[in-house]
Amino acid sequence: MASNTATAQLDWVSLTGNFLLVLVLLLGVLWVLRRLQGIKGLQGLRPVARRLAVVEALNVGPRQKLAIVRLDNREVLVGVSPNGFTLLDTVPPAQSTGAVPAGASSAVPVPSRGVLA
Repeated sequence: MASNTATAQLDWVSLTGNFLLVLVLLLGVLWVLRRLQGIKGLQGLRPVARRLAVVEALNVGPRQKLAIVRLDNREVLVGVSPNGFTLLDTVPPAQSTGAVPAGASSAVPVPSRGVLA
């Protein structure tokens, strides 16, 4: 009988040890995947060249926003609303540096209603 008790205790120790090992391995894999997710431009482990990016976005209403979107070396200003996207303006590459020309105001007047409707 003493042999059965020792074997049963050994089974529980082995089972608990295996469970903890699987748990530690699972947490390790999840940690690695989370670290890889934070690296921009990676799909799996291959670097991917991004052609499309949102440069800047500005909320102008509860459900409307303006966004500058870069495609390759071209930038466009789009309006985003629940109804969809609207192309508002294109920005030539020479002016896309973000600098405001001398004598020009950096503020853009935006009507408060009906801009993107």
